[in-house]
This record gives sequence, structure tokens and C-alpha cells, in this order.
Amino acid sequence: MNWKTPITLLVLLLLLGGAAYYGWHAVATPTVSTGTLTSPTQGEPTCLKHKHVTKGQRIVAKDIAVNVYNAGSVPGLAAATSGRLSDNGFQAGLIADAPAHVAAKNVTILSDTGRSPEVRLVAKQFNGPVVVRKKDLGAGVDVVLGDKFQSVDSHAKPYLVVHKTLRTCVTASTATP
Repeated sequence: MNWKTPITLLVLLLLLGGAAYYGWHAVATPTVSTGTLTSPTQGEPTCLKHKHVTKGQRIVAKDIAVNVYNAGSVPGLAAATSGRLSDNGFQAGLIADAPAHVAAKNVTILSDTGRSPEVRLVAKQFNGPVVVRKKDLGAGVDVVLGDKFQSVDSHAKPYLVVHKTLRTCVTASTATP
């Protein structure tokens, strides 16, 4: 009896199963442009060091990188909004479509620090309701825009006075050599 044929068939079936799994995983996993959401090499800010801000001091927009994701159907909304936030003094972070599992009506801010002073300062930049969720896509403050997005407030203050001493992330583009 020749065992080469069943063994070859079994190896080919395992290969086909592995390729199907890899293909499905590649389609189902969210990616941005040419890199993943957490890749710091695709223009996403990276936390280099931490800065201490004492009670009564200001957190300023120029020290905060904002990643803007478009979860709506308006093309170019994330780029335009990132530009307006830059006009208000913030650093432009990653600009991309939102991952499939992230949604927003007007504005949703994702941050692993919850309602930190940085998040509160970014939230004050928008007109309309802003939802904050404890989730993180990368370094900086993540802003997700939905189809009911209103606008960036061009008159919003670019600073926030802190009420307790805290540690903030200094991103790659603001860190001094």
C-alpha cells in the first residue's frame, strides 16, 4: 500500500486550513494605511518621557498629541479636524479611519487614563456632546468622529489649569533632544 498520497493530502489540507485562518485574521483585524494601529513607525506619537505638572500649573495644547479617527461616512473628516486641532495648538498625531469595533456619534475620546486633564482639554475643543471611554489605541489622545460631528471650537482655550500634581506623557515631537 502506498502511504504517500494520504500523507500528501493531509499536509495540503493543513496548509489550506492555515492559509484560510491567516487570511480571515488579516481581513478581520483592523489596520490603518500600511501599518497597525499601535505601530509607532506610521506617524503615531510615541511617549518618550514623562513630565510632572504641579497643582496650579497649566497643561498646554502643544504638549498633547491627538490621533483623529473617522468613524463616519464623510471622507477627509479626520484630516480636516486634525488640522483644526493643530490650529488650536495641538500636535497632529495619527489620522486614519476608525477600527471597525470603535463607533462615535459626534465625538468619542478614547483614553486609558479616563477623564485626565489632557483628555478634558481635548474634549473642550469640540462643539456638541463628547463621550469619553476608557480604551486606548496608542500614545496620545485618541479622538473618534462620527456622522453627527459638529465642529472644532476655534475659540477654545489651548490650556487647562490642573487641580492636583500629575505626570503627563511627552511625545516624540515635543521632546527636546
